[in-house]
Amino acid sequence: MIGDAQDDIYARDEIFSTAHLQGSFAPSVVIIECRALIRECLALCLQKKLGLPVLTYPDVQAWERDPTGASACVIILSGVDKQMDSEQAELVQELSHWEKEVPVIVFSDNESRSQIASSLRSGAKGYIPSDTPLEVVAGAIKLVLVGGVFVPPNLVMETRQESAPERASGEMKLDFTARENDVVRALLKGKSNKVIAYELSMSESSVKVHIRNVMRKLQVRNRTEAVIKIADIVRGEDGLAPYCA
Repeated sequence: MIGDAQDDIYARDEIFSTAHLQGSFAPSVVIIECRALIRECLALCLQKKLGLPVLTYPDVQAWERDPTGASACVIILSGVDKQMDSEQAELVQELSHWEKEVPVIVFSDNESRSQIASSLRSGAKGYIPSDTPLEVVAGAIKLVLVGGVFVPPNLVMETRQESAPERASGEMKLDFTARENDVVRALLKGKSNKVIAYELSMSESSVKVHIRNVMRKLQVRNRTEAVIKIADIVRGEDGLAPYCA
């Protein structure tokens, strides 16, 4: 979730500071959407909001054939409206492991928890429902560009309601320290290590240590899996599992 993050956190210089964004062409947002009207409308809106070049393609093959497509700094895979099947999951996974390690965001009409979780597990760094306000969409893309993960609010809300009986039994309690709990809050909002370090007044290396400890306690392999699992065990007004100091 975007939370209270401000636009100045995601400055243009920071977004384009990573090595994998360097190339012969200016970094561009790539939109893959088979419906011409929708992809052109998305391009016009996002180019204005992000201030970045936007390239649009009807399918992955068209993008691969275009040399300028190699300038992608983020790939938006749009039109994944039905329940994600194995072929779509493989496509997200393939794009997520492209040699330049460009983050993938899924844009879809389907807001089901299973669809969102499937996309994130396949490697997507964000999932944006099509009814999301434009300002939030732009913020979500900026968040992903600086290393964050965008999770729709409904994923947390649904899991909170579904897991209420299990939480009442005390089975979902986690042994987070106070500082780890602060980091967990930031992870649920999809914030990058740099933003977390700034907001919590600690070094990025300390943030990485806390995240590794959280992943170890959750028994997950990466921060995306951590976000999914944390969403499964959220509780209380702040949407967090309790911790033991």
